[in-house]
Amino acid sequence: MDQNFFNRLLHLINEKPKQGKRMIGLSASALWELWQRIAEQEKKKQEQQANRADRQRQVGGGRKKEAQLLCRLIVALLYIRQHWTMQGLAECVGCAESTIWNYIHEMLPYIRAELPASLLEQWKQECSGIEQAELERWLAELPEGEQLVDTWEQPIPRPKDNQKQEQYYSGKQKQHTRKNQGIVLPNGTDLVDVIIGEPGPRSDSKLFEQTQGELPESLSFIGDAAYIGRNNTTTPYKKPPKGQLTQGQKDFNRQLSQKRVYVEHVIRVFKIFRLAKEQFRLRAEMYEQAIGCVCGLVRLRVQYA
Repeated sequence: MDQNFFNRLLHLINEKPKQGKRMIGLSASALWELWQRIAEQEKKKQEQQANRADRQRQVGGGRKKEAQLLCRLIVALLYIRQHWTMQGLAECVGCAESTIWNYIHEMLPYIRAELPASLLEQWKQECSGIEQAELERWLAELPEGEQLVDTWEQPIPRPKDNQKQEQYYSGKQKQHTRKNQGIVLPNGTDLVDVIIGEPGPRSDSKLFEQTQGELPESLSFIGDAAYIGRNNTTTPYKKPPKGQLTQGQKDFNRQLSQKRVYVEHVIRVFKIFRLAKEQFRLRAEMYEQAIGCVCGLVRLRVQYA
């Protein structure tokens, strides 16, 4: 394990914050907070293992990890942000590819547990027995204005199963994809709700219809032309066939775009973490966990912006 690599990277994060943020996707303050939260979680896990009734190995036994917790966390963040191959990361860090694999798979559940993907998920974690009426009251306290909704697709490897090939093949993208949907606050400062890993060909409108069925009817939204016809959703005017929009309709579309642009900014931040932009290379069953980690990191990044 090349400790000099981590020393140089930590020096970069502290002395050149912008460059450090470009490397791992988080500012120094956000990194330290995440590190402390995961350290507490790891300590609790170790205590549970030590006090396990059926424990056979002596406390303190077993092979020790070559890298400290902070270094293992940085390896996972580098993978999520840069999406380097395991071989590339192993060469940089100075260890085996299997070690990199182990560190990433160790850290992802920690990040997922400590950083909820959305406000709704955070509230449900904090209050496990939350009632629908209580949820509606909390949602009513969100900043005034219509929530912003949009989707983005991510390419995935071609599935081996014929049925899944048809299920995930997006004719629009000309490749196999998964679709994610985000609902964002009017000013783009937080994620209200997120749906991860739906088949790429699924209609944006149908996916949003399912989401609306699980949210209070009092919420109103702004979407693009894909959401025309959805309840409580403001959408732009479409130019009629062989016709033109009136000046009033053009002005309305322009004003709507100025409000809706914040959700596009949030999607741009998602794609800064290249794990959520490039073809997904981890196992298919890890998709929801990995993209959920990206959602949590985006929320943490925006919080410290």
